[in-house]
Amino acid sequence: MILVSPQPHKYTASLAKKFQVGFHFLVDKGNQVAQQLNILSKNGLPFGFQALGYDSDTVMPTIIITDKNGKILFADLTDNYRVRPEPSTFLKVLDGVPI
Repeated sequence: MILVSPQPHKYTASLAKKFQVGFHFLVDKGNQVAQQLNILSKNGLPFGFQALGYDSDTVMPTIIITDKNGKILFADLTDNYRVRPEPSTFLKVLDGVPI
């Protein structure tokens, strides 16, 4: 599993340690990939997060599950950073994927 975020690596590494998550975390510097995927929200971060060191531009939560050949099995794109699929949704998708 790979997670991509525009946040500095120190933030995602801290969260990964806190929740004991062993995923690979990549940083999308300057939101270049987010712009290409059209999931960048200019000035979309709620007011106040900037004081914690976050940039005003943010990326809408986007989930893409592929098989080992890169075929997209599931995609969820939202325009509301508070709305995300339940983990059970991912598990249903992954249950049908051969390893």
